[in-house]
Amino acid sequence: MRRTLYYSLIFALVLFTQACVDHELPGNPPQLETLKWTSGNGWKCSYTFNLDIKDVGTKTVKEYGIVYTTTGVGNPRVGNPVVESDMKEVFPMPFLPGPKHKLSGEVCGGNVYYRAYAILEDNSVVYGNEIAFNYN
Repeated sequence: MRRTLYYSLIFALVLFTQACVDHELPGNPPQLETLKWTSGNGWKCSYTFNLDIKDVGTKTVKEYGIVYTTTGVGNPRVGNPVVESDMKEVFPMPFLPGPKHKLSGEVCGGNVYYRAYAILEDNSVVYGNEIAFNYN
């Protein structure tokens, strides 16, 4: 009986030590929607970019805004802008739910492709839907 109790305690201790391993808790990324641009302040190449933070998620966001490019490819044409290589309009923190707006005075080009983005604390990026407009 003592031997069975002894082995049961050892087995329980082994299980307990295996259960105490640090694991990264899963989290929910934020959900962004890219909204249609609106006119800027009347200057050439001036637009107001709009986005909507639908859900802030459970992962920490360190930067968010609109990323854009004027180079489109394919048929239908898409720009697929990314934060690593294209131009950004960084919106001011804090990252809270609801619509956000930012005036940009530097977007010139025939076609402009843009989408909302959020850079998370682990440097992964979440994107919203892409929208395009023609400057001409």
